[in-house]
Amino acid sequence: MSKTTVSEAGHKVDIGSIKLYCELLGDKNDGPTFVFDSGYAWSLFNWNSIRDEVSEFARMFIYDRAGIGKSEKDQRYRHSKQSVENLHTLLQNANVKPPYVLVGHSFGGLNVRLFANTYPEEIAGVILLDSCHEDQNKVLPPLFSDKVRDDYFSGFAAEGSLSEFEESLEQVRRSGSLGHIPLIVVTGGNQPHHTDESMNAWMSFQKDLANLSTRSKHIIVENAGHAIHIDSPEAVINSIKEMLEMITK
Repeated sequence: MSKTTVSEAGHKVDIGSIKLYCELLGDKNDGPTFVFDSGYAWSLFNWNSIRDEVSEFARMFIYDRAGIGKSEKDQRYRHSKQSVENLHTLLQNANVKPPYVLVGHSFGGLNVRLFANTYPEEIAGVILLDSCHEDQNKVLPPLFSDKVRDDYFSGFAAEGSLSEFEESLEQVRRSGSLGHIPLIVVTGGNQPHHTDESMNAWMSFQKDLANLSTRSKHIIVENAGHAIHIDSPEAVINSIKEMLEMITK
């Protein structure tokens, strides 16, 4: 399969039977490429809040998962293992070479964790933005209000299915720790959809994620909700700058 050079204007790249849309921003000849994986059913446009500033100091790769945004859809599974395979092939075919810093928001956090465990030799660092946790569906739903619980479960039809999401949780549960890979976990401290009990559980999950690496930092952004990069873009931009400092020490 031929390689494709991706421009800032964006391009669809063939990964085998489907094409995924992606953009490569910034023109840095040294340092890693920051690869962004969006939350559940979110297109790459959700990174608009940080893309201009981040691309000033780093190379930034954003894309749409299969069936999202401008990417094509097929009959492949919509779980994390398939997403990782798709993204790895996309990066290869788009001629975007490692090392990568993986940035995952929400469901994207599951994907980048599994990617880092599958291809650790290609990873310079990982940033988790209010990331999902493998035990959340066992713990959180009984702690939600009835309305939030109903909204939560109905939302899984937006990209795949609840069973595929559950499969993603199991895949990541089996993947283990991140070892010594530099890790920054960023958590939104203002999430009114939670009850006190579910928010306490969420914070416990976020602390657990920070323990996945021996080189980690946990940042709580008090004025941000689940979509930290939209609510508090400067906090996320600063975490990306901090990651650059971590991996150059």
